[in-house]
Order: sequence, then structure tokens, then C-alpha cells
Amino acid sequence: MRTDPKEELLALINLGPKSVAQLVDIGIISSDHLIELGTEEVFRRLYFRFCDEHRLSVNYLYALEGAITGHDWRLIPMSRKQELKDLLKDLKS
Repeated sequence: MRTDPKEELLALINLGPKSVAQLVDIGIISSDHLIELGTEEVFRRLYFRFCDEHRLSVNYLYALEGAITGHDWRLIPMSRKQELKDLLKDLKS
């Protein structure tokens, strides 16, 4: 029997009920699917689906990166944080 995607995603570090609901809404069906797509692609999909309804922040990007890599978002290297900030800047322009 397959696990509920929300339960599986909630088990990942840094993700809460609101972000998990959004991930499921854009078709993320498992932690493997999240990892396969990667931070940039998942955030692009979230941004284009929810940018008018919710403010998606760099902190959300950090949370996704941490969930995908299995680390607390505060442990993301500064160089990677800058790459993620640049992604958000590019999406907003």
C-alpha cells in the first residue's frame, strides 16, 4: 500500500503542512519525486503556480534545498544560498 504523499513529504526536514500542500498541488507525489526534480525546478513550478496567491521567499527555497539534501536549511553553504537568491531574483524579473 502506497504512503500518502503528504505524510511522506512531511517527514522531510524543513517542510511543514502548508509547503507540503503546495508541493502536492503541483504534482509532487513523493520525496523521490521532489529529489528527482531538484530545488530549482520545484521552486519554478511553485512560483508560477502560486506567485499571485502567496509570497514565495528565499527562505522557502532554503527549506526546499534542505529537504532535498537532508540538512537543516541553516547549514546550506553561502555559495549555494547565493545561487538560490539569484534564482528568485531571476524569476521575479
